[in-house]
Amino acid sequence: MGDWLNRHGNLPIQQQEQLLSRDPSFNRLPRADQQRLMQQLHKVDQMPPAERERRLARNEAIEHLSPQARANLALSERRWNALPADRRGLMKQAFQNLRDVPPDQRQMVLNSERYRNAFTPDERGILSNFLSVEPYQPQH
Repeated sequence: MGDWLNRHGNLPIQQQEQLLSRDPSFNRLPRADQQRLMQQLHKVDQMPPAERERRLARNEAIEHLSPQARANLALSERRWNALPADRRGLMKQAFQNLRDVPPDQRQMVLNSERYRNAFTPDERGILSNFLSVEPYQPQH
C-alpha cells in the first residue's frame, strides 16, 4: 500500500479509490482486506501532511525489509500488544521521544543507563524494532 500511495498520493481521494478498485492485485484480495485498505486510504487522506509523509516513509521502509526483519517487526507488534497498558504507555512515550533522535544514535540511547533502568531488554528490543522503520523526526 505504501508504494501505491507514493505513486498516487497526490491525486484526489476519489481518483485514488477508482484506481485502487481497478488494480488487479487489489481485486484478488479477500473482500475484508479490500475494505481495510480502502479505510486506510481514507485515514491517510485525512492526516495532516507531515504525519502522512511520516506514515508513507515508514510503510516504504517496511516494504524494503527482508522477510526475517518483517517477521521480527510483526513479533514485536504482538509482544507490544501483550504488554500491560501502563507499560505500553511508557513505551509509547519513549518511542515518541526516540523519533527525535537521529537514527545512528537511537541504539546508543536505548542502551543508555536511563533506558536500561526503565525498560526490560525485551521492551528495548521492541522499541528498537519499531524504530528501525521509523523516519527521523527532529524537533522543530
